[in-house]
Amino acid sequence: MQLLPLQEVASQIKPGLPLAWGIRDGNGKLLLARGHRVTDLAMLNTLLARGMFVDAAEMRTAMSSHPASRPREGFFGRWRLSSARLNTLLTTAPSELHAALGEMVDVLIALADRYPDKVLFQILRHDQTKLNSYGVSHSLHSAAVCCLSARRMGWDDARRRTLVAAAMSMNLSMIELQGRLAVQAAPPNPDQRAAIDDHPLRSAEMLRAAGVDCPQWLAAVEQHHELADGCGYPRRLTDVGELAQALHYADVFTAKLSARSSRAPLMPNVAARQMFTDSAGHPLVAALVKEFGMYPPGCFVRLASGEIAIVIHRGETVATPVVACLTNVAGQPMMRPQRRETTDKASAIVALVADADVMVRVPWETLYPDD
Repeated sequence: MQLLPLQEVASQIKPGLPLAWGIRDGNGKLLLARGHRVTDLAMLNTLLARGMFVDAAEMRTAMSSHPASRPREGFFGRWRLSSARLNTLLTTAPSELHAALGEMVDVLIALADRYPDKVLFQILRHDQTKLNSYGVSHSLHSAAVCCLSARRMGWDDARRRTLVAAAMSMNLSMIELQGRLAVQAAPPNPDQRAAIDDHPLRSAEMLRAAGVDCPQWLAAVEQHHELADGCGYPRRLTDVGELAQALHYADVFTAKLSARSSRAPLMPNVAARQMFTDSAGHPLVAALVKEFGMYPPGCFVRLASGEIAIVIHRGETVATPVVACLTNVAGQPMMRPQRRETTDKASAIVALVADADVMVRVPWETLYPDD
C-alpha cells in the first residue's frame, strides 16, 4: 500500500460531504472509511495536524470513477507533478535524461516567472517529514532559488536556464544517499563521506554519459562545492566560476531551510543572516536574500492583534506582506483563514513564529482561492 500524506489531497475534502476515500494512520490502519463525513474544518485541521494519510490506489480509483473530484490543475498540482517527474529522472537516470531535464527546466522557469510567491511558499512549506526524498526536493528547491535569484540579477535566459539545469542535476550521483543521510542521526561513515566528496565529479560524468555537452553546465556541477579560498572540494580550486558560486549558495541556503532527523529547519531570517555573514555580503548571496525578503511567503508571523498568520504574498515593502490569519486573537483556529493587509497598524507584523509553535495546518491551496 502506497500512502500519501493527507495534506496533498486535503483540498479535495469538503467538510460535511462523504469522503471519496478512506483516511489512514501512518501504518495504513483505516481510521475513517470512504463515505464517512468530515464534519467541519476544525475536524479536518485536526486530521492534518495528526499527519494522516490516504491510500494512493484507492484515491486514484475514486478520482477516475468521479471525474468531477479530480483536482484543478493549478500551481500546487503542477508543482507536485514536477516533483514526481524529477524524482523519476534523478533516481533512474534514463537514456533521455538530457532532453527530459531540459523540459523540466522550462516547466520550472514558467512556474517561477508566473508564481514567484507560491514558489517561495512551497520551498518553506514542503513536507518536512519526507526525509527519504530529501535529495529530490532539495534539487528542486535549489533550482527554484537559482531561477528566482538569476532573474533578480538580470541574467539572460540562456544563462539562467544553464544555472537551473545545473541545480537540478548537481547531486545526480548521490540522490538516494542524500535521503539516507537525512534520516540517519549519525555522521556519515567513511564510505558515505567518500561518496559525498566525489559526487560533483561523478554527477558530471553521469551527465556527460547522458549527452550533456554544455561546458558551463558541467563546470557548475563539478565546482558547486569549490570555494574561492581553496577550502572547498573535490579539487580545492581557487578559480571558481560564477554559475558554480550561485549554485553553491542556493544549495547551502535551501539545505538550511530543510529538516534532518538530527535537527529542525532554520527559520528563513536566521538562514539568511548566516549566509550573508559567512559570505561577507557576496552579491550573489545579497540577491538571494533580497528575493526571500524579511517575511517570505510560507513563514509564520504574529500580528499586533495577537493573531497568528502565514505570509502568502510579498507586499509593497519588505515589512508589509499579505498574510492569512490561521488563529484568532485568543489563539483558536479560524474556520477559514482570513487575509490581512499588514500595512494596517492593527495587523502589523510584530514577530516571526517558529514552525513548531504553530499547530494549525490547512490545505495550502485554500490560502490562494482567487489566484
